Amino acid sequence: MVKSQSTEIKQLKTIQTDGVEVWSITFTDLDFTYVETVRHISSHGPLPSEVFARRPAHDIYRAVIAHVDVGRGEEISLSDLKESLGEVRRGDALIVHANSYTDKWLAKSHGIIDVNDFNLESPYFSGQAMKAIIDAGTVMLGGDFPSFSNPRTEKGFGIEMISEFYGREGNMILAPMITLREIRQTVVALQVNPLEIAGVCALPCNPTVYQGQLGQAFLEYLTRASSKVR
Repeated sequence: MVKSQSTEIKQLKTIQTDGVEVWSITFTDLDFTYVETVRHISSHGPLPSEVFARRPAHDIYRAVIAHVDVGRGEEISLSDLKESLGEVRRGDALIVHANSYTDKWLAKSHGIIDVNDFNLESPYFSGQAMKAIIDAGTVMLGGDFPSFSNPRTEKGFGIEMISEFYGREGNMILAPMITLREIRQTVVALQVNPLEIAGVCALPCNPTVYQGQLGQAFLEYLTRASSKVR
């Protein structure tokens, strides 16, 4: 995914003059699917690389998948997530599939997204939904949409609720994700696969969801890793 406002692509060398072709690609840490911590909004707290380093399973999580039927700019309510939140254990990831929002933007824009419209038309969590997500003990919150608060008005949970979510040290946001429609199981294994860069608040990443027998093997690994630190 490329955001036209902040991504710069230019050629440094050519076959004709240099014998090789080399390009420079410059982007921000939020121009792709990324994982971030409280350091996006605060100068205090752990960085993503520090959170992963402290976890026995590093960047692998037990994850619960919620498929919700919402349109552009619509609210994801507590009732939309209630059944899925019943499956969440403390320390889990919750991944919300909101009608393939980002996939549709990529398909119509050939991979180059106008970030303003992309954000403004995003689905978002209601205040009640976000409070329930926090209360369930979710430590990794992901979705296939870019704005978890209402981007158009003050009705969303806003910076206060983001701060509350991040108030639990080690909590992270993973967004915007793609191809979530392909996930058929409710409980899966999630591997974040971040690009390890020291000292930054968000890391570009290529998250992978494991289902079936491989997913079960990862979940058993997570159980063993957790038991070693008790």
